[in-house]
Amino acid sequence: MRILIVTGTFHPEAGGPPRYLLNLATDLVRAGHGVEVVTLGEPHDHPYPFPVTRISRKQPVPLRLARLSVEVVRRAARADLLYVNDHGLAPAVVNLALRKPMVMKIVGDFSWEWSVRHGHTKENIDEFQDLPHAPKVALVRALQTFYSRRADRIVTPSRYLAGIVAGWGVDPGRIRVVHNAVDPAKYPFPESRAAAQALLGLEGRFVVTVARLTPWKGVDALIRVLPRMPAGWRLLVVGDGPERARLEAQAQAAGLTQRVIFTGEVAQEKVPAYMKASDIFALYTGYEGLSHVLLECLLAGLPAVATRKGGNPEVVRDGENGLLVPWGDEEALGATLAGLASDDA
Repeated sequence: MRILIVTGTFHPEAGGPPRYLLNLATDLVRAGHGVEVVTLGEPHDHPYPFPVTRISRKQPVPLRLARLSVEVVRRAARADLLYVNDHGLAPAVVNLALRKPMVMKIVGDFSWEWSVRHGHTKENIDEFQDLPHAPKVALVRALQTFYSRRADRIVTPSRYLAGIVAGWGVDPGRIRVVHNAVDPAKYPFPESRAAAQALLGLEGRFVVTVARLTPWKGVDALIRVLPRMPAGWRLLVVGDGPERARLEAQAQAAGLTQRVIFTGEVAQEKVPAYMKASDIFALYTGYEGLSHVLLECLLAGLPAVATRKGGNPEVVRDGENGLLVPWGDEEALGATLAGLASDDA
């Protein structure tokens, strides 16, 4: 089978979706399928066993979407199947003419994320679903609903997100839940915490969070509760994003610059080492489809603290393989982290 993957992000960019798509495409090629990838992103010379076409995000949005559509047309004509990862508008429009089978993986609510980034809403994702919206937001939601309904099958990584998508008017019979997973063979963890810390030049006790730094990832709350941790414990923030400058300023204003370490963007291959170098993993996110890094931290053997939001409860069974805390309850977050740190002292 010839498969065209269309996505807004791909390896070596950070995050769960790029890792997932790299593994998927590579495994499909090994299984004897033909694969091509069209993605947004900047040129990169990493060798892949399949062709990758990148369209720069530095272009204006209309030009970017036009170029994406052109590249999809060129390649989709010879494909048997379109596999679209969240970035569905251009392939859905193109496919009105091509009429190829189209499977779409939806890992979040783009219209809500767009609205948060542009200051159009302060509501959480669940509240956002049923509210009346301003014209710009309503347009983005209408486009999202259009391309979602054009898919022959939709894959979501959690039952939670399947419910969100069904709320857009997508036939539930066309939605399939396929939980994210990790292959232990692809995560080369150092042998011990000491070995990982030596590799990274770190020393001490750490709470680690791995995330793209966006408002809903809750890193600001982790900084606020850090003083409740025992002396000597630090917060390791692995990742980059639009909130980084604000979070660094927050840490400085709180007098915590020596206790909060921002790594910036980290190559995917190094993330296992940061996990292994740490003592507790925290994911205080306001929404999550189903977190790859949550799966990775459990694979690393780290105690996990996550919010009881989104797909997190489908990974973390409270009191069994981790601890869940309510979103918005920083008192509970601080008490839980401090309790784990004291137990581990």
